[in-house]
Amino acid sequence: MRKFILPLGPLLSLTLIGILVLSALLYYRAVKIQRFLEPALAISQPRMKFTQSITSLLSNEFGTGQIRGLRFRPGAILVEPSLLLNNIHPLKGSEPLILKKLASIFLNALNDPEIRDNISLILVSTRLPLSHDKEANKEMRAKMEGRAGLILSSMFAVEPQLEKDYGAYFAATALSVGTGARETDWIEFRIVPTERLHIEVLRRLGKYVQ
Repeated sequence: MRKFILPLGPLLSLTLIGILVLSALLYYRAVKIQRFLEPALAISQPRMKFTQSITSLLSNEFGTGQIRGLRFRPGAILVEPSLLLNNIHPLKGSEPLILKKLASIFLNALNDPEIRDNISLILVSTRLPLSHDKEANKEMRAKMEGRAGLILSSMFAVEPQLEKDYGAYFAATALSVGTGARETDWIEFRIVPTERLHIEVLRRLGKYVQ
């Protein structure tokens, strides 16, 4: 039985058609992916840019390596009390170096108009583990809020310009957490963004919903 061999001309034509069909399919998929990625990028880019600006300021002060007792999260810096407090209550006589670095970071951030426009509040907070005893919770809240206020006052003392020019951007409080929460005794410096970031996202998304 003789084998049928397709002539070279039709074979090349079929190969070319196959390549064109494959190219069209890949192009179609690429367009679909692009239509998904563009709005996704529009959503994430403003916040990513803001986060990168803060991360750059952190790197300038603390470097890029890990520091014991210090953790960085998007929009927040967590510090072990031992780095700021002495025997839990009073701050050390000579201001801790980390407090000076934090003050420098926040001052540089607020001195930059582009970063400052995206900052609503810088919240200095201690953690308040709640119990079933309401009176004990009340006493502990007053104590922890006093500690947060003391840390903020000390940071202003380290960098007076921070309070003079940008005092309205800061607040101190105690945040309630469950007894099973992690890092309940850590002190948090949280940068709360403004609605401007959300407005920028909506503006960028506008062209995709028209």
